[in-house]
Amino acid sequence: MNLLDRYIGQSVITGVATVLTIFIILYELFAFAGEASKIGHADYTFWSALQYSLLCIPQHIYELFPLSMLLGTMLGLGWLANHNELVIIRLAGVSLLGIIGSIMKTAIMLMLIAMVIGEGIAPPLQQYATEQRIKLLKSQVNLNTDYGLWARDGNTYVNVDRVDNIGQLIGITLYQFTKDNFIERQIHARHAVYDGEQWILKSVKETTHKNNLFIVNHKTEMKWKTLLDLDTVKIVAVRPELLSIWKLNGYIDYLKNNDLEYTKYELVYWTKLFGPLTILAMVLLSIPFVFGSVRHISIGKQVLLGFLVGITFYIVSRLTGQMGLVYGIPAILSALLPNLLVIALTTWSYRKIR
Repeated sequence: MNLLDRYIGQSVITGVATVLTIFIILYELFAFAGEASKIGHADYTFWSALQYSLLCIPQHIYELFPLSMLLGTMLGLGWLANHNELVIIRLAGVSLLGIIGSIMKTAIMLMLIAMVIGEGIAPPLQQYATEQRIKLLKSQVNLNTDYGLWARDGNTYVNVDRVDNIGQLIGITLYQFTKDNFIERQIHARHAVYDGEQWILKSVKETTHKNNLFIVNHKTEMKWKTLLDLDTVKIVAVRPELLSIWKLNGYIDYLKNNDLEYTKYELVYWTKLFGPLTILAMVLLSIPFVFGSVRHISIGKQVLLGFLVGITFYIVSRLTGQMGLVYGIPAILSALLPNLLVIALTTWSYRKIR
């Protein structure tokens, strides 16, 4: 990396770091405000809420990184443009492609750092933060989400295969033990729904051990009162966005092998896989804002315009994903289409500045 690469890269890094810091501070203030209402419940204290908010920072950095790259690159290059440094660089014989190359070297380095944070650091921290939050909010319930959902309610142990995105339990098994630690009753249900006060088990098979005999009963539904309420379930329900790419891949295989719905997870998988492309496309899109027809407006207006572009991309990507789920569009196409639109817009913008 030569002197020009380092100089331009330093400006881009400073801009990205500035934007990302502002975003994270605002994001965490709102996140902590949301946790404040739970302070005082069970063992959940001010410091517990603060710890939870801080442990979520890597995940928020990863989520905000594409928009931060767009605005940060614009801000860094805008500083250089306002001091006529980009003009001097061009007069020194450096082509636009040369400047773009210097920017992309820094962008690739930042992208790799973001991938390490998003796929290696954020998921385990997020899982740990969620588990600690649950233990403090529901101290009577012991949870372990490594192998499905496990909970203990008195002398009853509960295992749930998975929790869907609306908080419905799929594949529930209840084990009730005697004081001598012998199983006296086992209940298995295909799924369970929450009616506002208690769980309703559906398609129930009840096995009771009595006098050395096993008595089996089948029921259409059964009421189940437990400390594991809907709020608890929604907290521990796995959001696909919080899983790493390799865990998503394994979970998708599991869903396919068990003939379960997997399209939502597949969409997130491809969106994450195309994440580097999204970041690089955002960086390329930021350059025409500095060299193109809007280069004479203030940095503030440039950043505002870039923010609107970034928000538009976010909305379009969400709409495309949801439409893909509704109309059965392949997940890879739904995830790739917003990136193709950004690349097309970027190509058109570059033609305007040549």
